[in-house]
Amino acid sequence: MENLGIDIKLIASQAVSFVLFFFIFKKFISTPLIKFLQNKKKEEELREKLAEELKDRKAKLEAKDLALEKEKKQAFDKAVKENNTRAQKLKDELIAQAKIEAQKLIDEAKASIEQERKQMYADMKKHIVDLSMIVVSSALKDLLSPEAQKTVTQNLIKYIPEKTKLEN
Repeated sequence: MENLGIDIKLIASQAVSFVLFFFIFKKFISTPLIKFLQNKKKEEELREKLAEELKDRKAKLEAKDLALEKEKKQAFDKAVKENNTRAQKLKDELIAQAKIEAQKLIDEAKASIEQERKQMYADMKKHIVDLSMIVVSSALKDLLSPEAQKTVTQNLIKYIPEKTKLEN
């Protein structure tokens, strides 16, 4: 084989070097590199899994937030409606109370007017009696006896209130 230019020792040493290189490469470079790549792949899968879980949690939280927002809005609307109802009820009560107080004031005013009318009527009657006594005693003093003056005065007192009542 020497004629062909092939050196067996060189081929054997290269074969041994290759096998030795192969085992060293496999033991110190290939296996740690494969483990490193597998770890990176696992880490990437874990990141993707965590990202998916976070995405799911975010979706759940958003749904929960929307539900809470909707519930809050419903509670607010309910509170507004209840407050409007209470305000309307209070308004109605105040109006009813104001009507009662107004009617009470009207009744008191009517009673006061009636009292004043009666007082005025009594004062007028007294004044008429006094005037009629003066008229009868001074004008008819010479014409009528004291007994007749008394009768005329009583008739005036008796009939004047009836005429006054008819005029009302």
